[in-house]
Amino acid sequence: MRDCFILIFSKDSKYSANILLAGVEPIVNNYAFYLFQLDSHGLPINNIIDISRKCKKIVIGFTFMTPQLPIIKNAVGLLRSYLDNAIFVAGGPHASGDPLGTLTKLGFDVVVFGEGEETLAELLNAISCNNDFRVCGTAFIEDDRLVIRRRSRYVDLNLYAPFPYWRNRFNPIEIMRGCSSACYFCQVTYVFGRPRYRDVDNVAEYSKLMVSRGLKDIRFIAPNSLGYGSPDGIKPDFNAVLLLLQKLHRSIREYGGRIFFGTFPSELRPDSVSDDIIREMKRYVNNSRVIVGAQSGSNRILKIIHRKHSVEDVVVAVEILNRYGFAVDVDLIFGFPFEEEDDLTDTIKFIQEIGKFNVRFHIHTFIPLPGTPYSDLNTKFLDEKMRKTIAKLIGLGKAYGEWCEQEKIAKLIIELRNGGLIYGLRSISRISKVYVC
Repeated sequence: MRDCFILIFSKDSKYSANILLAGVEPIVNNYAFYLFQLDSHGLPINNIIDISRKCKKIVIGFTFMTPQLPIIKNAVGLLRSYLDNAIFVAGGPHASGDPLGTLTKLGFDVVVFGEGEETLAELLNAISCNNDFRVCGTAFIEDDRLVIRRRSRYVDLNLYAPFPYWRNRFNPIEIMRGCSSACYFCQVTYVFGRPRYRDVDNVAEYSKLMVSRGLKDIRFIAPNSLGYGSPDGIKPDFNAVLLLLQKLHRSIREYGGRIFFGTFPSELRPDSVSDDIIREMKRYVNNSRVIVGAQSGSNRILKIIHRKHSVEDVVVAVEILNRYGFAVDVDLIFGFPFEEEDDLTDTIKFIQEIGKFNVRFHIHTFIPLPGTPYSDLNTKFLDEKMRKTIAKLIGLGKAYGEWCEQEKIAKLIIELRNGGLIYGLRSISRISKVYVC
């Protein structure tokens, strides 16, 4: 009998599950690994019970985001009723953003805090050897207090495959992890820290592997595609981006592969866009549409949310991108609690100004995500006048987005926070103890 690790994920966290499995399965040899997707039909409980009977020890891991909390809580409770000897491990954006609530309200034994590859491997080995599994990189409860053992070093992406190709599971290649922008509404900086990059040859190697398996379209995971290789992830390193695109092109062209750069699940920061870099990018990529993260048409809002660029930067970026044949999807977020009538007026003027270009507006609602400086704030829902304005843009084909669904998510998160299932950053900081290891 071997020890077993069961990783449970949802449709929205499948990339995270793939990346985690790719990092851990090849180096933890004394475990059998299993993957289960949690969906509207729940979990295949009988299958998991059958697996548990074949295991010396069983560890059940969940990687999840905040909107999935009610489902996760029910799933953990159900599994605990059948598997009283299992160790439950939480990871993903929510667990790192709110380790206190994850441990005290959701029924987990330990949280993988931040990046998971090294921490989970050490944790599994510790369990197998009957050692303390509260290894470096975890959060746990000790003497009624939250303890966080934060890692002092970042994961080197080049040490791990970007997906578990041996299982024939693939996803966009993570070429950049972390972000220096530290926007106050976004979890990326606060979970992953400063930006790091997968080396060009490494990216080219796995891209070639993908296309050789029949997957023709190569996409990437990066907070800012044009920030690839630069010290801050914002001001582009022209040579690094150019080398990446050139080597990608050479490595996949014999298979008919196509490069999609600056599109989902990535985007471009407006202050990274310049004539010279877009001119070269146009030569190598196959996408005709890119995403630009504007976030607001109000300079006041951009300053408050720590965006570090201006509305004027967005206008210039759209002009340049259109000049080289790229249509642009412009991200806009509404619902910040400090958003005033003048800010909405400025955003409408901005929409009208760049509406003459080849653009669409991707509309979002502010969600107070755990672990961010805005985790304790409430969403300011739009009035009827603004809702009609957005609806008109959608009707004209100039806007799209799941902003109404995001309003429901924001309401759910606020409700869960008010009900004590989620802890804001202020609450966590008051009763936590952090060690660097």
